[in-house]
Amino acid sequence: MASTSISTMIFFVAALIVSSMVAGVLLGSVQETSNAFSQRSRALVDTIRDDITIINDPDSVSNNPVLIYLKNTGDSSIPVDKKIFDVFIDGVYQSNYSVVSISGDDELLPSDVAKITINTTLSSGSHTIRIYVRGYEWDEMKFRI
Repeated sequence: MASTSISTMIFFVAALIVSSMVAGVLLGSVQETSNAFSQRSRALVDTIRDDITIINDPDSVSNNPVLIYLKNTGDSSIPVDKKIFDVFIDGVYQSNYSVVSISGDDELLPSDVAKITINTTLSSGSHTIRIYVRGYEWDEMKFRI
């Protein structure tokens, strides 16, 4: 009888040790998943807070250079940095452009305007410009030259 209770106690202690190890592994996995969700939710909040609008008159777009005025209509500031913006004209990525804030600041606060100067010559006719900010928020405008 004593040997049965000793072996039962050994199995019980072993089960506790194994379950503690499994719980430790699961706790680490849950912590990593929680951190990943936190980072993604912060990025999503930034996405929701960013918003831009092209405010040009589509009938008055200049050619060579093409001048585009972009307004920060979101709730967050946007750095005035060429790495933040992606410019496409008629679906073609434009790399020869500059971005400056009309106010002269290093970032676009809500309601601030940026001037994007694109050094390209467009043919006569209809064109579409699309500008991305941070790779996900964008605005598009159709215009004629």
